[in-house]
Amino acid sequence: MLIGCVTMASGSGRRFAAAGGGGNKLLAPLDGEPLVARTALSVPTALEGGFACVVSTRWPQVAEACAARGLACVLHGGAERSASVRAGLLYGAARWDGCLFLPGDQPLVRPESFRAIRTAFLAQPEVPVRLSWQGVPASPVLFPRRLFGALMALDGQDGGRSVLAGEERVALVEALGPDELLDVDVPEDLACAERVLAGRKE
Repeated sequence: MLIGCVTMASGSGRRFAAAGGGGNKLLAPLDGEPLVARTALSVPTALEGGFACVVSTRWPQVAEACAARGLACVLHGGAERSASVRAGLLYGAARWDGCLFLPGDQPLVRPESFRAIRTAFLAQPEVPVRLSWQGVPASPVLFPRRLFGALMALDGQDGGRSVLAGEERVALVEALGPDELLDVDVPEDLACAERVLAGRKE
């Protein structure tokens, strides 16, 4: 099975800028890389027993930063979440059996957790899979191919959660720690992510 991963990188980052972060938070440096690149590079690739990856963004600067690091990227013109979902899914829907959606500001998911999500999906390829902590569902989320049509039909600011709302069964994969669920909303979150990554190298 070929499973895609779309790193969602179209948000405006208003809270980050308002808190003094300045500029586009997706380009803020983390561990020597722009935040979005560090997030996308954390995903094991298909050659590593992982995912066929693409970044979906409406920001040309983000697309350029990703391309400079050899990351596949699709640039779309919509400002709404649904536009980013559609653009990323269109990149590989014809060949993917499932698609993982990863927020571009969630850089701390471990390779082991990505692989555990993939393994859970392979065991039940019709069931969506979510990363969780202490049983509480979170992101990223892997959608089976049968839900691609519903994802493509999303409108406005609707995202994958509205599709999951109609599902009777959703499998949960427990993260190795709560830090994996951190998303960078303000500069303090970025500093926390930097500390976590430094600690993992020790």
